[in-house]
Amino acid sequence: MKIVLAPLLVCLTAFSAMAADDAAKQHATDFAAKAAMSNMFEIEAAKIEIASGKADDAKQFAQDMIRDHGKAGPVLNNAAKQDGIELPAALDAEYTSKLAALRQSDAANLDQAYLSTQVTAHEEAVNLFDRYSKQGPDGQLKRTAAKILPDLRMHLTRIRGLTLK
Repeated sequence: MKIVLAPLLVCLTAFSAMAADDAAKQHATDFAAKAAMSNMFEIEAAKIEIASGKADDAKQFAQDMIRDHGKAGPVLNNAAKQDGIELPAALDAEYTSKLAALRQSDAANLDQAYLSTQVTAHEEAVNLFDRYSKQGPDGQLKRTAAKILPDLRMHLTRIRGLTLK
């Protein structure tokens, strides 16, 4: 009986390790997709604010988002590639809908709509990157999440300050 159980235990252990590897890969893939979508959304929303917004502080924030998220995108993409993950090239339906709503804001409310979306987007991004930097599988994505997180926190603090004015 022991002879039969030993190979079975080896197989079960190997299967468990493969399942854990698959779960870690899925966790990394999910994070990478959400992070990429968030980053693309930040840039596209900022373009709308710059093109049609009126408030100088909101437009300056938008310019800074294009600069900062423009730098973060390639870093995230490189980290994903190193971990064997391909990032989405376009926004999903949820983010496309958010951009459409922002575009439809009337001129008098665009700045406030932009700032409001930025508070929510940055709260979600900080939570996403914080969780992944602590609980994600080891790899370049995890290190990159930890590296980008302080900038996202700074953006969140700044945007909250702008919405309190």
